[in-house]
Amino acid sequence: MIQRSQLRLTFEVGVTETGKPVYKNKTYTIKPNATESSLVSVAQALASLQSAPLVHVYRNDVHVLGE
Repeated sequence: MIQRSQLRLTFEVGVTETGKPVYKNKTYTIKPNATESSLVSVAQALASLQSAPLVHVYRNDVHVLGE
């Protein structure tokens, strides 16, 4: 049983002095029954409001195991 679901968007916000990318995450609580296609649409809409480019979209589900 899913206890909690989150949508995490990762943006590239710059680079370090050595040229490595710097990332920033934004996390949103979502309904556990949200579909993959609806989450992609939401992620794209939220990314369009940001100045930094979207790099990754993750869905994190927390499951209750046992009783």
